[in-house]
Amino acid sequence: MKGTVWNAMNFPGYKMMKTANRGKGNSNLLKSLAAVALMGALAFFSNSYFEGMVRRTLISASSIKPSPASAATQTPAQTPPAPSVVGHVVTNADLALGREYIGRVDPIQTVMLRPRIQGQIESAHFKEGSIVKEGDLLFTIDSAQYQATVQLRRADLSKAEASLSRAVKYNDRLKATDKRSVSASDVDIAASDVQQGKAMVEQARAALRLAQIDLDFTKIKAPITGRIGRIEATKGNYVSPGGAPLASIVQTDPIRVSFAMPDRDYMEQVESLRSQGGPVYDTTLTLADGTKYRSGGERDFEDSTMDSMTGTITMHLRFENSLGTLIPGSMVRVETKPKKSRVSPVVPQEAILTDSSGDYVYVIDDGDVAHRRDVELGTEIGTTREVASGLASGERVVLRGQQNERPESPVKPTFLSTNASDKSPADLARESGYDLESIGSSQDVSEQPEGTN
Repeated sequence: MKGTVWNAMNFPGYKMMKTANRGKGNSNLLKSLAAVALMGALAFFSNSYFEGMVRRTLISASSIKPSPASAATQTPAQTPPAPSVVGHVVTNADLALGREYIGRVDPIQTVMLRPRIQGQIESAHFKEGSIVKEGDLLFTIDSAQYQATVQLRRADLSKAEASLSRAVKYNDRLKATDKRSVSASDVDIAASDVQQGKAMVEQARAALRLAQIDLDFTKIKAPITGRIGRIEATKGNYVSPGGAPLASIVQTDPIRVSFAMPDRDYMEQVESLRSQGGPVYDTTLTLADGTKYRSGGERDFEDSTMDSMTGTITMHLRFENSLGTLIPGSMVRVETKPKKSRVSPVVPQEAILTDSSGDYVYVIDDGDVAHRRDVELGTEIGTTREVASGLASGERVVLRGQQNERPESPVKPTFLSTNASDKSPADLARESGYDLESIGSSQDVSEQPEGTN
């Protein structure tokens, strides 16, 4: 075997082993393919089997009809219970509400007494705090100097009148003389002297009048009727026109009450004045001690401009005050109420709902079924709202519990009592300060029957 290379592949046993291994691999492949085919067939036949069973079951179930006995024993569908709500009975109320303001008592006239001449006060002729009448003598100023001035001016008048008389006579003589013996200049001078004399007389008379006026000013009299105050300059004091006032007088009868009215209230009043004419408000006063003033007032006037800072306008009322009860400077409560009533249905604002279509309420009919109804609202009064249209007195609306109800469905309403003693603190707290008196409905809503399903 020398010179020869051994090759295992040429060995006869190797070829036999290779042939056996190739046959074994082909056999495994065939087994795998057969297993896959068997599983597919099982899946196909099982799916068909189950689909047939389901189809037969459904056909059998649909072909079964319930017996009359079993149909009679079936339970009907349950209807949900009617929701419980709180109801309210619509009433009419007088919306011509009274208003209350804080007012100040002001005198219609006030006079500060000042001397119009200078001099020494001789006497005061009144009692401090008393009522004085127009023309009463109040003060006397030393008049000796002014009397002398009057006499001097009277003498000047007499002198001027004498000069005028002489000039007139001289002029008359020149006119009666032959013109050939008198020059024209002399005649002109005589006529001029007459005119000057007349002027001097008028001047003297005016000076006498001024002196007489000054003499009259030594007696200070009351220019109005009213209550005089404290004496600021007593006897012996020297006074002058530029000095302090001697005393003051305020008119007390009639007297004026002023108060600030909001612009909204004023516009309502102006509209009433235009439509009605004449007085539109009944006005009463409440004094500091809580008592009502015995007589009503009447409208005097209002300021010409609105206060831009507060949005109010000052109103002035006039009251009779013969007894002096109203004292200038004091504060009072002014109550105004329109003479003409304005009756309209009202509901609490809790009952009003709003959506994109507008305002509406749920109205409960006689069968306790809630129906939606659109309404037009008017004036807002505290927690109450006027219903301009859409509701009438006596109708029932849902006040609380709207979130539980369904439109056009039954409800179970419970109505609250209108008696204040039956209300809870929470109900009383909801109410505003406005007291709307119900009109045209005397039925106590606490007696309304509860709704039934």
